[in-house]
Amino acid sequence: MRDFFITLGFMTRIGPVLDIEAEDLARTVKWMPLCGLVLGGLIVLPFYLGLFAGKFWVQAWLTVAASVYLTRGLHFDGIADIADGAGPYPDPVKFWRIIKDSCSGVFGVLAVALLLMGQVFCFYYIYEAGAYGAAVWVFVLGRLGCAIMCRVGKPFARTGQGVLFMNGADNLSLISAFLATAIIGFILVDIKMQLLSYIFAGICILFLYRLARKVAGANGDFLGGAVVLTEMAALLAFTA
Repeated sequence: MRDFFITLGFMTRIGPVLDIEAEDLARTVKWMPLCGLVLGGLIVLPFYLGLFAGKFWVQAWLTVAASVYLTRGLHFDGIADIADGAGPYPDPVKFWRIIKDSCSGVFGVLAVALLLMGQVFCFYYIYEAGAYGAAVWVFVLGRLGCAIMCRVGKPFARTGQGVLFMNGADNLSLISAFLATAIIGFILVDIKMQLLSYIFAGICILFLYRLARKVAGANGDFLGGAVVLTEMAALLAFTA
């Protein structure tokens, strides 16, 4: 349970603050989908209980706002950096120089704006349909995407915090993460949405994998980007 609380505390504001060592982060991969379940459940529960009932745009906007706040915007920061680096042309030297720059460029701003709007629009359709389980599932699949990226990005891992997670991405941890996601999925959503979510998520991970190979590296930004893109994959699977 300590490893689960470490995962929850690092990836969200929800978990307790614990004294951890670098090697502790390697044991968090298998807990990532359950972290998504707790995060999604906490965000969606008020709307399930009737908060802003019938005001689906407000519910959708508050869901995305709560997600950004509770995750400290960590994952959107990752996808913004990747978009800035890969936007002009993914030259390895230029890419990593841009990644290290704390300033946001036009490609990063556009990517975040489009993804935020896309999430709000798609959550609107979820709440309009009363599919609260699907809303929670979005956060679960997003964390599975992070776990998978830890594994596929491992051969390209660069020095930094991201490599601490990738070090723990062995086959057993990945299988555990996928089984947890699949079981939760069978409870929360129908099989068609679950399968389509995996297909869309696979396309997102393939994009990040090909980019990592092209720029000869992967770091924590790739893990954060995987969360946002696979969340979007689940949202598009529902609306499809």
